[in-house]
Amino acid sequence: MSDIAVRKPFVCEPVARRSFGRSQRIDERRTALREAAYIRRTHFTKAGRTLHDFTMRAEDLFVLLPIVPDNAPWWVSSPYLRWQMADEAADNAGTGDDTRAWHICGDLPPGLSNGQLVDRVEAMTRAALLPGIVAEIAIHTPQYQPNHAHILVASRVVGDRRYGETCTELHERLNIGLHETWNEWLS
Repeated sequence: MSDIAVRKPFVCEPVARRSFGRSQRIDERRTALREAAYIRRTHFTKAGRTLHDFTMRAEDLFVLLPIVPDNAPWWVSSPYLRWQMADEAADNAGTGDDTRAWHICGDLPPGLSNGQLVDRVEAMTRAALLPGIVAEIAIHTPQYQPNHAHILVASRVVGDRRYGETCTELHERLNIGLHETWNEWLS
């Protein structure tokens, strides 16, 4: 059997420190803030210390589009706070649910203009989201891989001062609803 990974045209994975597979291992690097830095191809620093740095891959970032609720509180406008607070909400939840966000990666079909790609990805993403949910879309155009979109979706509803409860319906809407819509678009 080959060790070469097969690229899937659509993947929806939880961003969680705790693995619920056989090993039950904890990966301190699996945070919403790290995933945001990755899809944004940027770096985040705190107190002069670089936390995550993906600037070396910046050349393949085509577009970045945040999706925030109307009348969202001030902290949602900051990419750093938007995802750092998603991590804090999961850390402070006191439940077994460690999911901070959902990270979707979907290949893009050839033959469409850049504007058509952006409009379609945004429309499909908005249709899958529920009120009060924050998301961020990044379209990457790497040299040696298919063009693809990353969508990072907070797992909790935005509150006035922090994230609130986990939105349990969200995973189904993303992993089934958006997945089906995406596959139809690719075919």
